Amino acid sequence: MKILACLLFLFLCIRCAPHPSHQEQLQPVLQIGSFSLMEDEYRYWNDKLKSKHIDSVQRQQQIREQAYILAYAQEHHYDTISSLNKHLDYALKFFVSQVDGYLWNKEVKPKLQITDSLLQIAYKKRAFTYHIDLIRLSDTVKTIAHLGTPDQSLFNHLKTLTPKEQFHQISLTYPFLPYGSYTEGLDHAQMGEVIGPFETEQGLYIMRVNRITPSSIPPFKDIETFLRQDLTTRMTNKYVFESVKRIKAETNPRFNNIALTHLCKSYDPVKNQWPVQLDSLLLMQYSFHRKTKSFKGKDFKEFIQYQPLFFGSLQNTEDVKKMIETYLIGEFLYHEAQKFSPEHDKAYTLAKGWLRNHFYVNYFKEKHILPNIQITEQDVINYYHTKKDEVKPFDQEKEKMKQELYVKKEKELSKNEIERLKKRYPLALDKIT
Repeated sequence: MKILACLLFLFLCIRCAPHPSHQEQLQPVLQIGSFSLMEDEYRYWNDKLKSKHIDSVQRQQQIREQAYILAYAQEHHYDTISSLNKHLDYALKFFVSQVDGYLWNKEVKPKLQITDSLLQIAYKKRAFTYHIDLIRLSDTVKTIAHLGTPDQSLFNHLKTLTPKEQFHQISLTYPFLPYGSYTEGLDHAQMGEVIGPFETEQGLYIMRVNRITPSSIPPFKDIETFLRQDLTTRMTNKYVFESVKRIKAETNPRFNNIALTHLCKSYDPVKNQWPVQLDSLLLMQYSFHRKTKSFKGKDFKEFIQYQPLFFGSLQNTEDVKKMIETYLIGEFLYHEAQKFSPEHDKAYTLAKGWLRNHFYVNYFKEKHILPNIQITEQDVINYYHTKKDEVKPFDQEKEKMKQELYVKKEKELSKNEIERLKKRYPLALDKIT
């Protein structure tokens, strides 16, 4: 899947947690200064760190250290810092809209059920291989494809108009990934049948079934897991694609191509900024719940600053369009998620707390630790001499040594800061085990 679908439902490893009992929610397991960590929060934190393959001793140490930082954050009202609130807002929209995220688990996952019957049907269909001619339609022939009848004559005509790099001969078995996510035409296709045109994330396609041949398949038990994965992928990709189309249809984004071109040309990749004032530049207008809204240069710069993840070049107008569409989809799905009252849902609030604390800890490090890391050329040389018997010549190892030294000094300064915080905030309760 391309940029848009990836960003719409990219897996960020934030899984919905089980609902703890009311009694568990009220029991603190760690209290440092005015900061309290409840039992359900501790389990959630512990599971998150466990997924990063950190052993139990290190997990407990990291949780305690973060708690000291969060006690500082609480005393210094980090919740009033606008940049941290922006980070949290964008992260929550990202969490809500991703595959296996909040809205997915609430609304979509219950519909994507792979039954034993579906698996058996898929296994039987796997016994045949479909040999296919595939054409990706260029802009110049899309109209011809849509106006004609999808038959052998039309396919042959389109083939003569298609550049060689857009024509492919492929072989597929059920569920015909990736194309089976965008059309069910192959599910019951006969030899010689023409399917399409059909739309995908990569563009518009039309295909012809040239041959259908028997294929040997392993016993059902040997490929059951793979079949389940393929069927899930097909359902997931289909849902994502159709969701994107629905959101685009409802929001009807209207891009200002001249403004987008100006934005891309003005970007300085070396300084990672726009050297001219573009805040008022109108990039797009769209509809949101029957109201017309504008998306301007300042909105795009905010997106680039706070969006957890995006792909593409800031100097490419098509990539920038997809980034703006990603913003629009996040806004739309976040608003849609509100019907579930997420602020009263433990799965949501635990994820929100985890994300918020993550930003607080990083902000503390940015303000109190990273600015104090000073690495001179002589520091790198001295560090190199401690390892020179094991490594390559200095010029080849210089950057690597500098990074190693940076990490080492960061750990040292972090340890010193935690010791300082321990003197400032009393440990009132510690039931972490």
